[in-house]
Amino acid sequence: MTKIEDRQESTFAVKSSKAALTKSDDIMIHSMKDTDVVSVDLKNAQTGPVAEKAEAQPNQVMVMFGLLRKLIGVKDILALQAYIIACYLISTCGKPRILELHGPTRYFFNVSMADPDEPLERMVNVLHWWFSKDLKYISGKLIKPYNSILGETFKCWWDVSQEEIDSTGQASLTASESKETIRVKCLNEQVSVNKQISHHPPVSGFYYTCEQKGVEARGIDHISARFSGTSFKVGPGDQNLGIFVRMLNRDNEEYQLTHPWASVNGWLKASLYATISDNCYMTCPKSKLKAIVEYKDEKWIGKPKFELRGLIFTYDPNNDTINKLKNVPSADVLATIEGSWRTQIHVIYPDGRKRLLIDLTELEVMPKQVKPMEEQEEMESRRIWKDVTESILAKDFNQATKVKHALEEAQRAKAADRKSNGEEFVPQLFKLPVEGGKPELTEQAREILKSL
Repeated sequence: MTKIEDRQESTFAVKSSKAALTKSDDIMIHSMKDTDVVSVDLKNAQTGPVAEKAEAQPNQVMVMFGLLRKLIGVKDILALQAYIIACYLISTCGKPRILELHGPTRYFFNVSMADPDEPLERMVNVLHWWFSKDLKYISGKLIKPYNSILGETFKCWWDVSQEEIDSTGQASLTASESKETIRVKCLNEQVSVNKQISHHPPVSGFYYTCEQKGVEARGIDHISARFSGTSFKVGPGDQNLGIFVRMLNRDNEEYQLTHPWASVNGWLKASLYATISDNCYMTCPKSKLKAIVEYKDEKWIGKPKFELRGLIFTYDPNNDTINKLKNVPSADVLATIEGSWRTQIHVIYPDGRKRLLIDLTELEVMPKQVKPMEEQEEMESRRIWKDVTESILAKDFNQATKVKHALEEAQRAKAADRKSNGEEFVPQLFKLPVEGGKPELTEQAREILKSL
């Protein structure tokens, strides 16, 4: 899989029937000025959740120190050239990982954010999806996927069953009791690059739609990264203005959700885990509702708690100056959000009612559905990286590295040819330029959606 395909491993949140979506970020290993490759095999390194930490082997610690040495003093880590040998990679493409971060949950598209008549409950539903999309960081591993190449696409869908939600906000019906099958479709494509390098930093457009429920989501995936102390920080790049969710059956009500900065910690023990210490914002100008979610800072000593607190409140879209929880007038507060983004989160209403918004410990990932390999186009992720994936799964890392480098060098050659011929890259799925962080589909993309 590639960055397009891998981030599509969706956060289809399902209580017992496996669902979810997230994103994995590139970790650059060596710079354009320093081309020696760290050659120690990391394939046995422990990179799972904090709860699964194990003592690192000495060679793993040395690898981590080698990586940290290369990052010290580097302000723009994504400007580094990354010749990463195959044993550092998970056998999956990067594009699906983009969709893992942004992807829909079962609650998002099945019961649907847009179902409630009350604007407040629609915002609560948006938050439910927002928290479920981080499931990859909880149950998955922080492993580097392949680098996406320019023009690489990934197309997939999920078929889920219409369910009811019980009083805790969780799916309550079994598959045999389901009422209706809902299909969610997704497109993703790397649409632009930086400088002359063919895949750093990757900038991709993504689009989700559930036609039955009249809900769509779109945005630009572009990350920025820096190294500070003993943590590797990843956040939205300047082209990433968040995820835009639109409810077509609610007079095109649109929500903008911004990404917080996250940190990759655990380098000294070679046991990586993610923490978030930032604010994110959800705004809906049409309903005049806004939410601020504050991820609490973790103490330097002791186990992380992954705590958060948030408020949903009324605001003036023409005078949106409130960006901290402490500045929200108490009279405007409609609901409070609190809990841990790795376990349980509750919503509390002004009248004292408190209910479980989401229990992340009971959610698992639902696999994507794609066309058979022989029916996929030349630039689709799984076809592009097929030989690399097969070599990694066979543990032939030397061959995987050779094939991977050959693919990347071929893309650099294509970029050089386009430049010398004065040609511009034209994406298949999205129109350029992208305005306001909202990619627009091409006519070809709309035809592709009909075939999914």
